[in-house]
Amino acid sequence: MLIDLSFYLLIALLLQILLNCFFICVWQNSVLKKFHEVYQSEQKIHDGFIPRFGGLAMLLTLFAVNYFLPTSWMTNLLSIIFLCFLPLFFVTFLEDTYNNIQPLARLIFILSSSFLIFIFSDFDLPVVDIPVFSVLFNQHAWLFILILILAVSGMVNAFNFIDGLNGLLLFNFISIFLSLLLMTNDVGSQEWLKLLTILIAISFIQLIFNFPKAFIFSGDLGAYSFGFIISILIVVFFGQFPNFLSWQAILILFYPICEFLFTFFRRLWARKNLFRADRLHLHQLLFSFLETKLSKKLSANSLATILLAPLWGFPLFWIYLHGIQLSLFDNVLGMLLGITLYLMYYFFCFKINHHRNQL
Repeated sequence: MLIDLSFYLLIALLLQILLNCFFICVWQNSVLKKFHEVYQSEQKIHDGFIPRFGGLAMLLTLFAVNYFLPTSWMTNLLSIIFLCFLPLFFVTFLEDTYNNIQPLARLIFILSSSFLIFIFSDFDLPVVDIPVFSVLFNQHAWLFILILILAVSGMVNAFNFIDGLNGLLLFNFISIFLSLLLMTNDVGSQEWLKLLTILIAISFIQLIFNFPKAFIFSGDLGAYSFGFIISILIVVFFGQFPNFLSWQAILILFYPICEFLFTFFRRLWARKNLFRADRLHLHQLLFSFLETKLSKKLSANSLATILLAPLWGFPLFWIYLHGIQLSLFDNVLGMLLGITLYLMYYFFCFKINHHRNQL
């Protein structure tokens, strides 16, 4: 098994390095210079013109590795995921190239891909650990599927929300995959072990190109595609192994969930357009503060990612500390501590930035 896994990891390593180098070189071609000025987003915090096709390199690498893997239910699942992601693939690729796709249009395609995966797949759904809702969902399966479609769509958006600093998105991917890998060791599934190891390797290889200095970004395609893959894999994992409380899935995803929900209610409270980007995400506030102290964008960018490690690494730390199968109490306590930590980070960064702007 180790020899087989090493072969697939070698394929991932070589192909992903080649793809990243290819995209970086091609982006410097004089013919494409006209695209360099396209990306002028409100959320942009970096200098220069850096290609946003790292996500394409990750996705193509995973597609190629899946092609070489022996046929199994896991490779079939990945094939269905790739197929259902196609509508969102095209719109995010165009967004990374032209940066002119409206947020509402992206949301429609996210919902479309999320709808398709639940229509064309036949995996077991997770068990809901809330008595009243479990009875309701057992009687009305379509309602549970609808909620899962909305939840997956929300998570795909959530991963895009935490994208912006060098390495932040990729570190979060690695933390989530490692958390699932720890849990996989408890159930002894070789298929899951192989897949998660490959996903960790792909994320780590991409991290080398993105942190501490970014030579290429994951882009919307990277955030949406791997956010989509993670969301579906978590649904499948907790459906296959109901001995894990479904609350643990929320804990594993708590940082992007916190960012998504807090951003939603923050904009709602301020009566702002829910789809309009702003510079008030936690990582952006922390970066703004560090930039004034360090006077170097690159240093502030990478340091902000490191300082946010207690958030993106919290689920992995909590599962490692309290055991693979968390009790309801440990799950709820972990989520409460994580939310408290997030709010402390946010309001501290907001206050110091507000104070600085008044000086």
